[in-house]
Amino acid sequence: LLSDKGIAERYGGVGNQFAVTQIVGFFILLPILFVTEGAMLPTFFEKLKTDSSLQFNLVMSGLCFYIYNELATYTLKVTGAVTASVANTAKRVIVMVYMAAVTGKVLTNEQKMGSAIAICGVLLYSLIDDLLKGKKKAKSS
Repeated sequence: LLSDKGIAERYGGVGNQFAVTQIVGFFILLPILFVTEGAMLPTFFEKLKTDSSLQFNLVMSGLCFYIYNELATYTLKVTGAVTASVANTAKRVIVMVYMAAVTGKVLTNEQKMGSAIAICGVLLYSLIDDLLKGKKKAKSS
C-alpha cells in the first residue's frame, strides 16, 4: 500500500499504516461483537471492574498482540512478502518443536511430517539461490 507516493506521504510510515488498519478493523468488528456477545457485555464489564488479573491479562495480551503485529509489518516492509512468509512458517515450526521438547509432549505423526516439510521448505528456500548459481556456472562453462 505504501508504494503509492500519495498514500505513503499521508500515512508517514508503516507504523502509522498498521495503526490505522488496526483501528479500522476494530470499528468494523464492533457490530459483530454486539450481535454475538452483546448479552454478555454487562457481565464482562462487571468482572472487568473487580478482577485485577483480568485487567492485567487483557492489557498485556492486547499490548503483546499489537507489538507482534507491528514488528511483523515492519519485517514485511524490510524483507518482502515471500521471505516474511517463510520466516513465519519457520517460527511456527520452531515453537512447536521447542514446546514439545520442553514439555515432553510427543508430537503426532502429522505434526512430525508437517514440521519436516516446513523445515525442508525453509532450508530449500534459503539455499535455492546458491543451488541455481552452481547450475548456471556449470552450463556456462
